[in-house]
Amino acid sequence: MGTLEQTTAVEIKETRISLSEAGKGDSVLFLHGNPGSRKDFSSFIDGFAADKYHFVMPDRPGHMSSEELINDNNDPWLDSELFAELIDRKCSGKAVLVGYSMGSFIACKVALKHPEKVRGIVMLAPFVMPNDPGEKPSSLPDLGRGAVLGTILGILMPLLSQTKMQQHLEALFAPGKVGEDYLEIWMPRYTRFESLMATITDKNAMLQSLKEVHGRLPEIKCPIQVLIGDGDKVCSPDQQASLLGEKLPAAKIVRLADAGHSLNLSHPLDCLKAIDDLFARL
Repeated sequence: MGTLEQTTAVEIKETRISLSEAGKGDSVLFLHGNPGSRKDFSSFIDGFAADKYHFVMPDRPGHMSSEELINDNNDPWLDSELFAELIDRKCSGKAVLVGYSMGSFIACKVALKHPEKVRGIVMLAPFVMPNDPGEKPSSLPDLGRGAVLGTILGILMPLLSQTKMQQHLEALFAPGKVGEDYLEIWMPRYTRFESLMATITDKNAMLQSLKEVHGRLPEIKCPIQVLIGDGDKVCSPDQQASLLGEKLPAAKIVRLADAGHSLNLSHPLDCLKAIDDLFARL
C-alpha cells in the first residue's frame, strides 16, 4: 500500500496553488517541468522513506490545478518569491529543492533570491539553458491578454499545438517510447490554452533572467546533486553538464547511460537515490 498522499491548496500572492503532500520529516519541495504538474513525481510516492521526508509537490502557477500568477510588472523573478513563501507556509521555512527539467532553473532562482530557505538542490534532467542561446521571449502571453486576440488564440493554439506537443512528449521518453495511455491522458491537458500560456510564460521568464542567473550561479553555496540521462533528446546532456560543471564545480553530477529526459518516470529509484545522496551531504 502506498504512502498516504494528501492534496490541498494554499493562497499565495492572491494565487491559489494546488499541491500534494506525503510523509513526515525533512521537507523536500518539488518543482516540475514545463509543461508539467505535480504528477511528474507521482512515481516517487511509493518508494520514498515516508518517516524521513516530507514531500511537498505543487502544481506551479498556471499549470494544471493552480491559478495563473498575475505578473503586472513582468518580473521574471516573481515565481521565486512565491516559492519562497510556499517554503515558509509548508516547509517550516527551509527545504531541499528538487527541480525536474526547467524546475532546476527555477530552483536556482529561489536559491539565489532566498539562500537561507534552501538547504540543497537536486536537479533531475536539468534544463538550465535553452538549446538555442539566441532564443527570444515570445509575445504570445501579452497578445493573449487582449479580448479579441485572446479569444482567437484560445481557439487556435490548442489546435495548432497538437503535433508539436506530441513530438515533445516523444522526445521526453526517448530512448524509450511514450505510451498511448500517457498521450491519451496528458496531450489534452498540456494542449489546453491555459497550460500552453503557462508554458510560454515560464519559458519567457527563463529567457529574461537567463544572463543574470548564469552570472550568479557561483553564489549558490548549498550542496547540489545532479542526475542527467545521456540519451536526453529534449536538451543536450553535454551542454547542461558543461554549464553546471563550470558554474557550480562543487555540484556532484551523475550521468545515466541508459536514460533520457523523463528520469522521474523512467528511473524513479535513481531519482530517490539522488535525494538520499544529497541529504547525506548536508
